[in-house]
Amino acid sequence: MSAELPQILCIDDDVQVLQGLRLSLRQLGEVHLAESGEAALALLADLPRLAVIICDMRMPGMTGDAVLAQCRQRSPLATRMLLTGYSDIDAAMRAVNQGHIFRFLNKPCPRDEIHLAVNDALAQYRLVTAEKELLEKTVKGCMQALVEALAMASPASFGQARRIADLVQGVSTRLQLEASWASSMAAMLVNLGMVSLPVSLQEKVMRDLKLSQAEQRDLASAHQRTWDLLANIPRIEPVLELICAIEPSLAHKKRLSSFSLADQAHVIRVVQAYVRLEASGLPTREAMAMLAEVYGDDGRILQALHEELGPQSDISRQLKLTPDMLREGMVLLEAVNTPRGILLAPAGYVVNDSFVERLIYNCPEMKDERIAVLIPPELIGYLHHQLQTKGAGPDEPEALAKE
Repeated sequence: MSAELPQILCIDDDVQVLQGLRLSLRQLGEVHLAESGEAALALLADLPRLAVIICDMRMPGMTGDAVLAQCRQRSPLATRMLLTGYSDIDAAMRAVNQGHIFRFLNKPCPRDEIHLAVNDALAQYRLVTAEKELLEKTVKGCMQALVEALAMASPASFGQARRIADLVQGVSTRLQLEASWASSMAAMLVNLGMVSLPVSLQEKVMRDLKLSQAEQRDLASAHQRTWDLLANIPRIEPVLELICAIEPSLAHKKRLSSFSLADQAHVIRVVQAYVRLEASGLPTREAMAMLAEVYGDDGRILQALHEELGPQSDISRQLKLTPDMLREGMVLLEAVNTPRGILLAPAGYVVNDSFVERLIYNCPEMKDERIAVLIPPELIGYLHHQLQTKGAGPDEPEALAKE
């Protein structure tokens, strides 16, 4: 039951006042106590459902308004209230007006009055969190629609973007960094404007090949179109900041507003560089070696990426399969082109159902061709059954390893 209760943090250097608040408020939520501003700030990371903060104005060390200002940065959704004596009213009013504090209460505060105030604060917290959830769902839905449009307009570019987003999530988890929805959306949408470029130029960008000056101008214009498409969507500032940090031609548009976003942006840049080397046909080991030459100072990120890619060195999971045996989640180990030389997907592309359908129905002449893929662990059982009934060649894993 306690896991569902809102959390209330009371901060006061007077232990008796704290105990009185605990007794008064225990029916309204899960009450936590701190005898100083420093102690309260140390608790914030362990209070994921923090709804209300009640802080005394006069305390040794940090004053109440300074503590609440710090709380606003670290727990922005929590409703903040200030306890004051009559001599502190002017300072309390300034704190309310300037520090976005919900309410101040005079000490001593009657039980009924503090109950009413905390109930109002809880209602305010529920209103803010409901609005945030609604906005996030709306924004995520809008972003997802753009991702789907990219998938239809440029399947190869979308597949690479999905590969980058998946690796970013894995690397961030290994580094114990916050892997927010914004980082996934930024990785997926940074090349949204590229759908208008010639396929040949898209291929060069995906493989990180040298571009002519004219191609560089075209690419910069494509990224400007990405900005123009996304800039008017409300509430996606973190996505826009990350895109500007990833793409140099947009760097002047927005600056990163937090260290957390800076960490995410750096991970995306490193992963994007690896995936493009992968798309150019380099084996994992060689691609990582080239990456180390550029990002040698980022040893933790490279190590986390190496660990995330570890299974790619497992030869038993690298096979050549016919198109009808491909399944969502497999990763292409080499580019797939039509008989006429048109790129269907680069190396590193994460297979999805629409790609398999296009390959089977639009390129029937390729039905017997073998495509080199990396098998995700969850599909190994499926493949074992398929290989027993259809077969992929008893020596193909070894042959692929030598290629």
